[in-house]
Amino acid sequence: MMLVSGDVGWTISEGKNLFRQRGCMGCHRYEGYDKEPEDLTAVNQQLKLLEQQKIDNSKQSAAMMKQADSAQSNEEANRLNDKAVALRVASSKIDGQIQQLDFQSHSLMQDMKKVGPNLKDVRLKLNKNWIPVWLKKPTDFRPTTKMPNFRLTDHQIQAISAYIWQSALTDSPPKQKPGNADHGKQLFESRGCLACHSIGEGNQTDGGTFAANLTRVGEKANYDYLVRWIHNARERTRPYCPYEKKDIGPEDYAKKGLPYQFDLQHSQCPNDGHELQVQNMTVMPSLRLSVEDAQDIASYLMTQKKQEPSAYTDASFMDDPKLKDEGKKWVRHYGCAGCHEISGMEDEGRIGTDLTVEGSKPIERLDFALFTETAQRGGKGAEPITDPEDRERLPEGPAKGDWYNHKGFFEHKLAEPNIYDKGKVKTAEEALRMPNVHLNKEQIRAITTFLLGSQESSLPASYQYKPADTRRDIQEGWWIVTKYNCVGCHQFIPGQNTSLMGMARYKDVQEQLPPKLLTEGARVDPEWLRRFLANPALSTTDTNRNGVRPYLQVHMPTFSFSDNELRKLVRFFQAMSQQPMPYIPEAVPTLSTKENDMARSLFSSTAAPCLKCHATGDANHDKNATAPNFLLARERLKPDWVERWITDPQAISPGTAMPSGLFKQQNSQWVFAGPTPSTFQGYTGDHRKLLTDYIFQLTAEEQRRVAASMGKTRAAVPSPTRQKQADNSHPTAGHGGGR
Repeated sequence: MMLVSGDVGWTISEGKNLFRQRGCMGCHRYEGYDKEPEDLTAVNQQLKLLEQQKIDNSKQSAAMMKQADSAQSNEEANRLNDKAVALRVASSKIDGQIQQLDFQSHSLMQDMKKVGPNLKDVRLKLNKNWIPVWLKKPTDFRPTTKMPNFRLTDHQIQAISAYIWQSALTDSPPKQKPGNADHGKQLFESRGCLACHSIGEGNQTDGGTFAANLTRVGEKANYDYLVRWIHNARERTRPYCPYEKKDIGPEDYAKKGLPYQFDLQHSQCPNDGHELQVQNMTVMPSLRLSVEDAQDIASYLMTQKKQEPSAYTDASFMDDPKLKDEGKKWVRHYGCAGCHEISGMEDEGRIGTDLTVEGSKPIERLDFALFTETAQRGGKGAEPITDPEDRERLPEGPAKGDWYNHKGFFEHKLAEPNIYDKGKVKTAEEALRMPNVHLNKEQIRAITTFLLGSQESSLPASYQYKPADTRRDIQEGWWIVTKYNCVGCHQFIPGQNTSLMGMARYKDVQEQLPPKLLTEGARVDPEWLRRFLANPALSTTDTNRNGVRPYLQVHMPTFSFSDNELRKLVRFFQAMSQQPMPYIPEAVPTLSTKENDMARSLFSSTAAPCLKCHATGDANHDKNATAPNFLLARERLKPDWVERWITDPQAISPGTAMPSGLFKQQNSQWVFAGPTPSTFQGYTGDHRKLLTDYIFQLTAEEQRRVAASMGKTRAAVPSPTRQKQADNSHPTAGHGGGR
């Protein structure tokens, strides 16, 4: 569950998030974190066993058939023949198991993400001479980077650089035309990039902290690759086959007479038929930009630099094959493959300690090294850290008393990871490997609290908090929501600030912010939500748009969620709003002609002109719209939520532009607070429900008629597909107006 700063449990919750976001799980196993690689390894092992079983069955079956042919009696021949047939049937069943494992593998590979970028593409995307400078001390180039500072010698830097460079793919990205940097700046600032990324340094920084600060990207990036990345960050240069453990190239497809095409719909290996990794393992989604828009943004980002790429010192040593061999040793030694995809190291394990129950470890097993006595004694000279920058990271400041405990050990290890090597003589291979993650004191406090709480419990399973009901749905959903930084754009709980909410550009135009999701599970039909999360454009042809709110400049991206993630997200939203699963839609009654006329008068009332704010499909009108098209309501919304929404929208989404007070309670019924025509005389029904039923039966033709009567003569039909959806009744959909 996400907590707001100051809430009880905030510190440990922040520690959990930091452990994941800063890449700690790349080196350290922690039960429940980043389990997809382990699951995928288990699946691949099962596949190999089943494939071998099929081979063995085939050999045994053939041998038995041969024996049957030379059997001394019909009875013996029939017995052998039956065994051979049974083996073929068993192999058929194995085919079914293999198919299911491949389905599971497909989903796992979609779910699997790395904290750092894919280094197989390093030759395609980076300025070669920049790489050694970056490895020297990443925070000198980008102070806010997640990449930690390793204590590498100059020779180690050269060797690691050489291995990364020489082992990378040599394919070339397509050449791109120059773009319009001014337009790119406008797109970068408006499309939602700043919900995750930032630009500027120091007090001039603008944007989120989830992803990289892009201020100096022009010094290191290859323009052609950058365009491809912005257009679709998930696009791989070559697919990877975990079964064969190799990158698959066009030559592999050509041998089978197949086109070189790989994506989520074409994800089977041409050599063995098993699932390929067809996407870059990044959480960055696709903003569904046109190639031209991607070129414009890339052109703008290439202007972000403090010096020219040519100013970096020549690094031709990276082509030395001798350095490559040594570099492989150091890349493996420091566990680089825990955060990055690296050729030849796809199956490398974690190099650090399993921290699942680290807080339970006996104090004697924590190696205080030469500072054991100092930590126990305390007093003057008790603080071993002398580096001013690292001292500043200690949550309580330099130690003055006894710090021989788990808290003291963790805090000092996180502030200066090699502190327990101090005073020792060690070889490079023996020295502590943990890099400096450059955390501040509050972050160290949070991770320390998290580790102290990582206890091995002796309580019975029934006493442990491992829910199997909707609370588990909420846990699993939050994992995905924070994994993809959905909280950078959307507010999920009251009091939670998003990255965009604090930006000056939205101060006076709050209606241009992405919608709040405080009651999303109660608002929308879960099946519609699943389709929307899979395809936010709600179109397979016109994808460069928002499917629900076309008036927003910030676009809901396409995250390429797996079926597993889609299921968990839908259940999460339902559970957060305490909605039952499965959802059974409410039947909406058909209005009589009189009721339809009465409802139309409410819908078009000057006291509540619904089409003034809601999109209609007319481009001139919709550029000033602040709410979705009513024609989406029937399949998108739930009727009961709509009734509550039009009664008191501020209670559901505080700060919304939708006005409250449109209805008042009278004689146990809700009636329209504005003037009503004479046709309402004697009507004893609920006005709120009448309007809701009308909205759920609204057709494109009816909406045009009402818009024309209100002076909006150009209200248009959104698209043939959407008109058909709006004009046909939808037995499983909810509906409603408002945001």
